Amino acid sequence: MMISIILVVVSVVILLCLLFLLSYKAFKMLHIRNLANNSLLIETSKGEIEYTLRGEQGPILLHLHGSPGGYDQTMEPGKNYRILTPSRPGYLRTALSNGLSPEEQADCFKALLDALEINKVFVMGGSGGGPSSMQFAARFPQSVYGLILFEAVSYSQDFTKEDEELINASDFALWLQLFSISFLGKQKLASVMLPNKNNRERLLSSQENVMSLKRVIWSIWPMSMRKAGIENDYNQFTELHVPYEKISAPTLIIHGDEDKNVDMDHAEFANSKISRSVLYTVKEGDHMMSATHAKEIEEQIETFVSNNISA
Repeated sequence: MMISIILVVVSVVILLCLLFLLSYKAFKMLHIRNLANNSLLIETSKGEIEYTLRGEQGPILLHLHGSPGGYDQTMEPGKNYRILTPSRPGYLRTALSNGLSPEEQADCFKALLDALEINKVFVMGGSGGGPSSMQFAARFPQSVYGLILFEAVSYSQDFTKEDEELINASDFALWLQLFSISFLGKQKLASVMLPNKNNRERLLSSQENVMSLKRVIWSIWPMSMRKAGIENDYNQFTELHVPYEKISAPTLIIHGDEDKNVDMDHAEFANSKISRSVLYTVKEGDHMMSATHAKEIEEQIETFVSNNISA
């Protein structure tokens, strides 16, 4: 009798495990299909590049995502600008061979603009997209209205050790982690992602803030489709050669004073090196401040675009 009960229990556990794994595989397959369906591919002189272009009016803001990321790690179009977001080389459907160094990636983005017949843009580098955005502004000044550095890596630093767990995470392990914090309620999401109590309150004050944070969280998954990019980025970050003196465009630097992922020193350094730069500090802003200080940040970008569109 006891053996029969044990066999039933084991069978039920095995069945539940199989159902769980099948659910994971179905979720992953659907997620990857949606990633492909929601972006475009275009052939350029530097290879095929994945991108999205959203918005109805105004100049284009070339948004260069962080590490890890992809075209899905973007922002909403503004009242007075559109958003062009490519997947940087090594992320999703843009091959790493299109450009390893920030210099090569800048050339890659210029090729994208040429293929789309876009002459001039604002360029915005978020976090790990900072080095290639600065290279773009330095190499193609005639194509740039203005540069925005958002929580951006601005000087050489080795981030490998502190982010080793993320870099080496399997798709399944990361899915479990993201699933647990995304689907167990807003309070849990806020407590896990935001150490500052005031930022938790800011997040929970708006459902759109919560959805924005969830989009950011899932823009690093599946890691297998972003691994080549993040490994390359972290290698590049250890020895950057940014020609700050060649950046002639007006530059807005936005950084949170509680950012633990990319220290405020990066913003202050860029501000000291780029001649036409202005530093805007987001009080109590951390690396997720796009979800907690959205209105404040949007106002800064809108004003910057309006003031420099005729540049």
